Amino acid sequence: DVKQQFLKVYPECAGRTKVFHNIIDTEKIKTKASLPGGFSDDFDGIRLLTVGRLTEQKSYPTAIRAMKKIKEKHKNVRWYVLGEGPERKRLEHLIDSLGLQEDFILSGSVENPYPYYKSADIYVHATGFEGKSIAIQEAQILGCTILVSDCSGNREQVENGTDGVLCQLSSEKISRNIAELLGNEEKCGEYGKKATVRISDEQG
Repeated sequence: DVKQQFLKVYPECAGRTKVFHNIIDTEKIKTKASLPGGFSDDFDGIRLLTVGRLTEQKSYPTAIRAMKKIKEKHKNVRWYVLGEGPERKRLEHLIDSLGLQEDFILSGSVENPYPYYKSADIYVHATGFEGKSIAIQEAQILGCTILVSDCSGNREQVENGTDGVLCQLSSEKISRNIAELLGNEEKCGEYGKKATVRISDEQG
C-alpha cells in the first residue's frame, strides 16, 4: 500500500521502486519464547495480549471500551498491554473510570515479550493505522490466534476468516469478534496454525 501511494505521487519511479518486507529472526524468537518469563500473576482465565507503544495511533481507548463490553458477558478475561509511552496517564484514567483496574493491565515495557505471546489466548492489534507490524509477525511466528483492525498495514498481514480476524476499529466490533473467538476454541487453534504457515511462507 505504501508503494502504491508513493507511485501516485512519483509515477516516474515505478521501474526503480521495490517492496522490502521486515527481516526477522524466526528461530531466535522461538528460542526466546521458551525462556523463563511471561505472565507472573495467578490469573487462570483467558488472556488477551497487545504489544505496542502507548501512543494515539494504537487506539487503546477503543480497546479499553471494548474490554468493558467483553466483561459484561465474559468475567474470566484479562487484557494485557506490553509497551510504554506518552498516553499512559490518559489511559490509566479511562481504565479507572470504567472500573477495569484488574481487567485491562498496562504492564509496561519488558525485555523479552515472547513468553507472553506464547501464553496468550488471543493477540489483538486494534490500531488506527499501521505499516508492516513486527508485533503481528511475532504473533504469527508463535502461533497466536490473531485479531486485527481493518487498516492498510494490518489488512496485508491477516486474511479475515483464514489465518485470523480482521474487523472494524470500534469497541462494539472488537468486543463482538473477541467474544466469538472465546466461544470457538477449535477455530482459534486453526487460525493459529494457519498464521504460522503464512509467516513461514513469507519468510521464504
